[in-house]
Amino acid sequence: MSATAAVVARQIHALDMSGSSCAEQVAAQTRRSAALRIVAADMPEISDLPQGTTGGLAPWQVKKIRQHIEARIGHGIPLDELAQLVRLSTSYFSSAFKSTFGVSPHSYIVCCRVDHAKYRMLTSDAPLCEIALDCGLADQSHLSRVFRRVTGTTPSAWRRHACMSPRDRLSALVALQ
Repeated sequence: MSATAAVVARQIHALDMSGSSCAEQVAAQTRRSAALRIVAADMPEISDLPQGTTGGLAPWQVKKIRQHIEARIGHGIPLDELAQLVRLSTSYFSSAFKSTFGVSPHSYIVCCRVDHAKYRMLTSDAPLCEIALDCGLADQSHLSRVFRRVTGTTPSAWRRHACMSPRDRLSALVALQ
């Protein structure tokens, strides 16, 4: 492996470790893809890496979609509504969205809902049933299923852990040992 490839590999690994929210993970994936394309262009021996992405969304479309999802996170966000927003057919929009973000529109919206739920749990003492409705989910059990699928833990366990001070966390870890 050349010195350039080693440096890029370390940078790509660092990108893998960054970002805890879904939006940050999507951004990290986009940065990784860009780094790989740059390396692939300079190093002909790396031919199996994905080449330039075609059919993605324009920057103005990405911005408009993100703003729309953020503004309507508490409501249903149908795929055809997003497609109309950026003046594309539903099928082309779905393909272009996945090409740009690396995940389907539904997966992205679910991650945004979970991130919004995390924010609400950190900044308020609202019950989980209220937070679920604020995030556009049907009820508390829907929030729990979606949250657990995305984060690997339940909302109440996440809230307990996130709201503990670092000192309390250390005390709890010491007590467990």
